[in-house]
Amino acid sequence: MSQLHYLQQQLDNLTVAELTELLTYLNEKMNRASHPKTPRKWSDMRGIAPNLLEGEDAQEWVSRLRGN
Repeated sequence: MSQLHYLQQQLDNLTVAELTELLTYLNEKMNRASHPKTPRKWSDMRGIAPNLLEGEDAQEWVSRLRGN
């Protein structure tokens, strides 16, 4: 008996709540497998928001944002 066939037989014994939990688990597992997280480099962020500070110094912008 194949593993798939064995699992199919086991699924027949699950409740609706258990099947829902299993589907959620499988969906999350498939999403992680199809979209692996790759670490990003800070250098990859360069230039993604040009003119964000509109010439303002970054530290001054942070201080102003924090209300200091």
